[in-house]
Amino acid sequence: MTVPNWITAARIAFVPLFVVLAYRDTRPTAVGALIVFLVASLSDLADGYLARRHDAESRTGKFLDPLADKLLVGAALVVLVDMRSFPLWAALVIAGREIAVQILRTSMVRGGRDLPASRAAKLKTVLQIIMVSVWLLPIGDSIAHYALMAVALIATLWSGLEYLVGATRPKEAVH
Repeated sequence: MTVPNWITAARIAFVPLFVVLAYRDTRPTAVGALIVFLVASLSDLADGYLARRHDAESRTGKFLDPLADKLLVGAALVVLVDMRSFPLWAALVIAGREIAVQILRTSMVRGGRDLPASRAAKLKTVLQIIMVSVWLLPIGDSIAHYALMAVALIATLWSGLEYLVGATRPKEAVH
């Protein structure tokens, strides 16, 4: 297994630690959960950089990396809906898009096609990480929480639509 894949596997392993810390529901463990979430999120940059820099990209990594992102953000959304005032409908929009794109990506890979991460999807990921991080802060909700949620939702839907359009293009047109 490559170093980037080990980093991705570590990100997946951070998910249960994040959940345990978040559900302890004290200020120190809330801060700990936020730190774990941020470290895991930033490790996504490291594994991608290392994979490209050292020509260590792999089919396993292309599958595991987005899956790790979805597990981390998905766990965070469950925590936020359960323990904070994060709207269930917003979490379902995000989760629905993530599941749909993962199914689409898996289907395309099985068909011999690739569905690489788009710029919109990368922006969506950054916005979701910022949004989740702010919602994880052990402070009261504010208009900023909901504004970040709205921006992240728009990016989520936009990038999902972009993937859908890309998947319906002829094989030669998909990059």
